[in-house]
Amino acid sequence: MKFSTKQLRLLLLGLLGVGIIIFIATTALGLNSLSRRSGQLVDLRLKGKALDAQLISLGAAKKQVEQYSYFNDVAKTVLPVDKDQAKAVFTISKFARESSFAIGSITFPTSNLGLSGSASATGSSSSAISQAKPVADIKGLFSLQLTITPDTSPLVPGNKVATYPKLIDFLKRVERDRRTAQITQIAIQQRNESNLPPQSINFTLIINVFMRPEQ
Repeated sequence: MKFSTKQLRLLLLGLLGVGIIIFIATTALGLNSLSRRSGQLVDLRLKGKALDAQLISLGAAKKQVEQYSYFNDVAKTVLPVDKDQAKAVFTISKFARESSFAIGSITFPTSNLGLSGSASATGSSSSAISQAKPVADIKGLFSLQLTITPDTSPLVPGNKVATYPKLIDFLKRVERDRRTAQITQIAIQQRNESNLPPQSINFTLIINVFMRPEQ
């Protein structure tokens, strides 16, 4: 089949037009696909940034929990009403936190509040610090006895278990306390559970904390 020059030209122009249309359609489809993939990539990046932000927030929250975990130790004790007693509890809990072990209890002697006779005869200073005793021959100075034990429950993390080196560090902090704490008695029992750190112990520590309440 023979084509004239005019027919051949029209055929070539038609093929060229079809080619241009196919090229435009292919380009449009490619750009559309590229746009979708670009949008997906942006979404993935945004999700990645959101996950990174969540991880940072979780890390900060974990750090805050560790930083203020000693409040959990204090919550396990019955906080006294008197501000000097409360200060003593917070101070001991702070020393335990700095020595990296969990406090199980901080207890006081039986309060003399509500008793008649000698309790009321001691005056306003004694009623202000209900569980403290006056120090002989030193007017206005009181001694408050604390009994301290570590937390020995199975839920305590390994890095918060009381050990002999931690107890030594704790005692040094107590001795350096500005309240001039006096260590009066200590009993130590070794713990031999296989899942505990080396030199793990349980102890009962009795100290006197000296205070001069405001008049």
